[in-house]
Amino acid sequence: MTTTPTHAASEQAPRAELSTARRRVDTAFAVLIIAFTLAILVQLYLAGAGAFAHHGVRHPFAPHEDLGHYLGVASGVLLILALIARATRWTMLGSLLLVLTTEVAQEGLASAGHHNRWVGGLHAFDGGLILLLALTLAVAAYRRRFAAR
Repeated sequence: MTTTPTHAASEQAPRAELSTARRRVDTAFAVLIIAFTLAILVQLYLAGAGAFAHHGVRHPFAPHEDLGHYLGVASGVLLILALIARATRWTMLGSLLLVLTTEVAQEGLASAGHHNRWVGGLHAFDGGLILLLALTLAVAAYRRRFAAR
């Protein structure tokens, strides 16, 4: 009987360590999704600045496009962090939706928008959906990680 508690204790130690590691990954997710949400607001500003640029400006949307590419990479990192942390099913699904809307939809709509302004309008609409999704994920992550303290 003395080996059973020792054996059970040795099994629980790695689990506790793993849950601590997952908590740290979830904290990293929370910090990154909050930064991502703030960057979306900057992205909106850059789109407006590009739309109202002087006609002599060579590439008025270049900063908007550059930040968009970084946000696409960040959405992939967020998905990986969500899968590692396995915090909630919503976090994992929401992160997948974030990648799809940020990488797939935004890239396709932006490219097609160069040829059709109505499709380009959908690019802006999708940006609004991305902001709402990121904000929802950020609030959920904040509640999960920081409000508990």
